[in-house]
Amino acid sequence: MAAISNGTTCLYGVAGTVTNLFVQSYSLSSSFNSEATVVDESGLTKTHRLDDRKSEITVEGICKTSSMPTLGATISFTLNAATAYPSGSASVSFVGTITKIDEKGSNKGFTAVTVTAIDYEGITPA
Repeated sequence: MAAISNGTTCLYGVAGTVTNLFVQSYSLSSSFNSEATVVDESGLTKTHRLDDRKSEITVEGICKTSSMPTLGATISFTLNAATAYPSGSASVSFVGTITKIDEKGSNKGFTAVTVTAIDYEGITPA
């Protein structure tokens, strides 16, 4: 089906895929793993240092088969916007280690799986 768009072009849908899932949504959070401040004698912050960027992704999908990614495995996912930070630079490519898997089943619905993974600036997943 061809889409008809009017007005300003915006990012739409999901760009990435996960083996054996119909990806329904994803969320990515990027932050610093290390943060330090220095305050002066009056208690005012004079220095704020941020180090070691990390990105954490959560991908939600409907299962195609019972074979799912496993804990400790590497996952690659393409984002719509450059918000991941591999090697410290903004990127649309997320590659990280799976740290959590949630499964939700229902007697009136399809089985859904949520996969969570993390990536640190200084670690290249195997």
